[in-house]
Amino acid sequence: MSGFLSRNDSQSDSRNDSPKANIEWRGPKIHVIGLGVGDKAGPQLNQAAVLAIKNAQWLMGADHQLDKVSGFPSDAQTLPYTSPFSDLKNWLMAHQEERIVLLGSGDPLFFGLGSWLIKTLGAQNLTFHTNVSSVQAACAAIGLPHQNVETISLHGRPLKTIHARLKRHQHFAILTDQYSHPKAITQELIRAGYDQSKLWVCEDLGGEHQRVTEFALDEPMIDSLLDEFTAHPLHVTIVHCLSSDTASQQPEFPGLPDTAFETGKAAGKGLITKREIRLAALSYLSPKAGEIAWDIGAGCGSIAIEWARWNPLGQIYAIEHHHERLTHCQTNQQRFGVLNNMTIIEGSAPESCADLPAPDAVFIGGSGGKLNEILNLSFERLNVHGRIVITAVTEPTKSELHQSVAGLPNNVEIHWSQISISKGDEIAGQLLLRPQLPVLIAQIKKLPISSNTTTTS
Repeated sequence: MSGFLSRNDSQSDSRNDSPKANIEWRGPKIHVIGLGVGDKAGPQLNQAAVLAIKNAQWLMGADHQLDKVSGFPSDAQTLPYTSPFSDLKNWLMAHQEERIVLLGSGDPLFFGLGSWLIKTLGAQNLTFHTNVSSVQAACAAIGLPHQNVETISLHGRPLKTIHARLKRHQHFAILTDQYSHPKAITQELIRAGYDQSKLWVCEDLGGEHQRVTEFALDEPMIDSLLDEFTAHPLHVTIVHCLSSDTASQQPEFPGLPDTAFETGKAAGKGLITKREIRLAALSYLSPKAGEIAWDIGAGCGSIAIEWARWNPLGQIYAIEHHHERLTHCQTNQQRFGVLNNMTIIEGSAPESCADLPAPDAVFIGGSGGKLNEILNLSFERLNVHGRIVITAVTEPTKSELHQSVAGLPNNVEIHWSQISISKGDEIAGQLLLRPQLPVLIAQIKKLPISSNTTTTS
């Protein structure tokens, strides 16, 4: 545990996706107090926070947080956070007529319990007393302006998710857990091609045992140094991503090379939507933050992975029934670090789509002869103003696509395009542009029913 987040704090996501509370709160406002950094809370709390503690009937926090405020006058009953943390909702409902103070580490609105509380109770029922976050304190400790530092929380998240975020020359503040210790982070940086990076492990910030240790990944015996290094449980790792070979890094702009995907075939071959078509399809899909997406017939995952990588606030469901392709899809998902917002579904469409949340965008890259059924279900479930994009290569599939689209309701807008690409090759040492099979693309937009119009272009 690190980054001055208690295990309880870490249960909530940092995004306030929905301002609408999911329970009705009738009691007085709950005070949520960030305790800042260091062993003592006194100098960092404002008068309003001190008064809230004094007047509280209940004071809840992790053990080390309760210790930090034990010197403040208060008749409140103290208790640790519920386990599991989600049970806190039931406890709050049972005590909602009483005056409650909840303690958080650092700043509760920065990767803390604040987001969960807002989603659960609504911001109008909460009073926040913010404080210095562990990331601010870590940046101050090494003299780094923190407005340009990107924060990654690995609390309860797979370490490989950092692959989706890494960029050359970027500074990252990493909030870690027991699975993302400094050596593990170092190994992932090297795998991702950032072998010249620097790390600062900032421990017990503001406390008696504050320590900052700098490591350079290219220094001799770096593995041995990290093997011998034991970090304080409360720490933040700052990373500066650097490398000697940019060719080994993953792209930082859309258009992942076909050779980067594992398919079980020669590099760049196999069942993936190739880069030029993939970029065109994603452009027609027009992903937006917060949207739900389906990739039907995901194959080895190139569309879903690129989709998830460049739209981190969306949620993508990749549906594939072929076992070998599923295995490659899972490997590629790990390789590109898109584990937070991409879910792989083993099964066939349309049956496997029935229980998925309604989509805002659907890509149909494979149908197994059920294109009409899949398209009808997708369109029925599609949210208004949603998009469906379908690709077809063979003439029978193109014919089936035209017939299926013709059977849709009138509240649609349809755009057709066909992309023909030639790729460089050689004959007798001479350049040749070899034509690829043309790909037909249909983009279908769902209009409000009142539109009652079919538009085709």
